[in-house]
Amino acid sequence: MADPARRVPQWVAITAALIGAGCAAGEPADSGPGPDAVAVPAAQNVELAQVVGAAAEGDATVRAIVLLEPHDDLDVPLPDELAVMDQIGRQFVPGFIIVRAGQTINFTNSEDDLHTVHVKDSAGDSIFNVASMNGSSYMHTFEVGDDFTVVCNTHTEMFADIMVVETPYSAVAERDGAFVVEDVVPGLYTATVIFGQDRRQREVEIVAGRNELDLSGN
Repeated sequence: MADPARRVPQWVAITAALIGAGCAAGEPADSGPGPDAVAVPAAQNVELAQVVGAAAEGDATVRAIVLLEPHDDLDVPLPDELAVMDQIGRQFVPGFIIVRAGQTINFTNSEDDLHTVHVKDSAGDSIFNVASMNGSSYMHTFEVGDDFTVVCNTHTEMFADIMVVETPYSAVAERDGAFVVEDVVPGLYTATVIFGQDRRQREVEIVAGRNELDLSGN
């Protein structure tokens, strides 16, 4: 599991066993739109979009990450469900999480071993470093987009990655490259595909209803 490629900031590897874990989190105290924000219409009043597509094919450890970055400043609420990164079997579970800027992650410990949760940003600066014992819980809100690494100072084999994005629309593709993004506000977007150290971008227009995108690069 300790693939050295995972330490590259562009998320060069994602452990397949951990990909399906949830990555939603709680809402901030104030999620009101800024002066230029486009309010998201209620689902019953306007049809939103489903984006179904294909990115690069992965393997047992590497999957493509797809981001849809809106050209307009959208007022899309943060997910309600809290994201959790646990410590089980001397592993961080899941080993990779995508959250939006403003979301909170609950760092927990479900085993008897004493650990630490040491989070660093892409520049290598320490964000926090806390002790973690059985049943403990530590909440942290990630306010800005960046790539973060998580390590345990006591057990050097333990590591994880957190990607914090500004866009409300992201997905980790399946092994065959297939991905789905639901409830997208129609409009113009920059589609970004991150696969290993490769990052590709393309301008797309999303319309109400079903949209099919080929972002595989073929």
